Amino acid sequence: MEKIIFDVDTGHDDAIAIAMAAGLKDEIEVLGLIATNGNVSLDRTLENTLNVAEAVGLECPVFYGSDKPLLRDRVAAGDFHGKSGLDGVTFGPRKKQECKGNGILWAINSVLNNPGEITFVSVGPYTDLAICIKAHPDFAKSLKRIVVMGGSMGRGNATDSAEFNIWGDPEAAEIVFNSGVEVVAMPLDVTLKVVLDEKILEQIRCEKESEYKKLLLSQLTFYIKANLENNNSMPHMHDPCTIAYLAKPSIFKFERRNVHVETKSQLTYGRTVTSEIDDNAKVLLGVDVDLNEFWNVFFKSFRNLK
Repeated sequence: MEKIIFDVDTGHDDAIAIAMAAGLKDEIEVLGLIATNGNVSLDRTLENTLNVAEAVGLECPVFYGSDKPLLRDRVAAGDFHGKSGLDGVTFGPRKKQECKGNGILWAINSVLNNPGEITFVSVGPYTDLAICIKAHPDFAKSLKRIVVMGGSMGRGNATDSAEFNIWGDPEAAEIVFNSGVEVVAMPLDVTLKVVLDEKILEQIRCEKESEYKKLLLSQLTFYIKANLENNNSMPHMHDPCTIAYLAKPSIFKFERRNVHVETKSQLTYGRTVTSEIDDNAKVLLGVDVDLNEFWNVFFKSFRNLK
C-alpha cells in the first residue's frame, strides 16, 4: 500500500489523477491533498480540488498550499483548462471544506512522524515540496520517495525549452531534483505517449453509467476541444502517469540521470538539463510506457468509482 501526500493544481488531468487514486484504494492511500498555485490561481485550484475529492469519495483532508512560486511571477495554463481551471464541469452544492491550517506544515509533520513511509506526489509546480525540503533538515530523508510529473529531455510545452510544471517554478524544481531523495519523474518524453484518443473515449462511453462517468465525460468535452484547438491533438494523460506508476511500477521504463534546472537564462528558463545515464543518479526519468497496461489500470480505477 502506497501512502501519499498528493500536491495538485487541479485542472483536467489533475482531476483524472485524483479520481484514479480514489479508485485504486487497495493500492494507494491518499493521506491528504494540497492545492497549490499552478494551472490557475490558488483559490480556483483549491475549489476544484475540494469538488473533485468530494465527487470521487475521497474523505482525506484538503489543504491550501502556496499561492505563488518561490521567486518568479505567477503563470497559468488557462488555454487548456479554462478560467476556472476545470471548465466544462458543473458541481452541485459541496459539503467538503478545506482543513484549517497550512498544508505545508501538515505535510512536514506527517512525514517527520512517519519516517520512510510516505511518498510525496507533485503534479503541479513543486513549490510546496521545495518549501518542505528547505523548512526542515530531516524532511527529505524522512520521505519514502518523491514522484512528480514534469520536465523534458527534449522540447518543452510551455516554452520551446521548458515543460509547464517546471516553468511554473524552476527554482523549486532545482531544489526537488537535487534534494538527495529518490525522485521518480514523468517527463513529457513519456507522458506525451499516453493519449486519450477516440478509441479510449469510446470505451469510456461504453462503460456502465455512474456519477463519475458523467463527471469525466463532461470535463473531457471541454478538455478535448481545448487540446484540439491549442495543441492539435487529443489530451495527453500527464498527471495520471504518476498514479499509474504507484499502482503498477512495471508499466514504465526509466533511465537514471542527474537533473538540473536552468534558473538564470531568460532564453531557456525552466529547462531540465539531464546528464548521461548514471546508475548512481537519484532521478529516474520515465522514457517509455506499456500503453495497454496503463489503460488497464485506468479502467480498473474507473470501474471502482461510483
